[in-house]
Amino acid sequence: MNRYLFIFGLWLAVWPIVTGVSWILTAIGPDWPLALRTLATSVILVPTMVLAVVPGVTRILTPRAMAD
Repeated sequence: MNRYLFIFGLWLAVWPIVTGVSWILTAIGPDWPLALRTLATSVILVPTMVLAVVPGVTRILTPRAMAD
């Protein structure tokens, strides 16, 4: 698989999720300390990325990358 295609596809999938989680956590706890906000963000994002986003992006991009 073309590494750059995978990196771009993964970034395209991750960025909106990171932005949305950040927006929601800011609305829920605007006065949370940075350490608590990053802990909550990582608890949500790491499993989401490992279990859903990375396998999904790999499944979508593998046929396209093999065609090149």
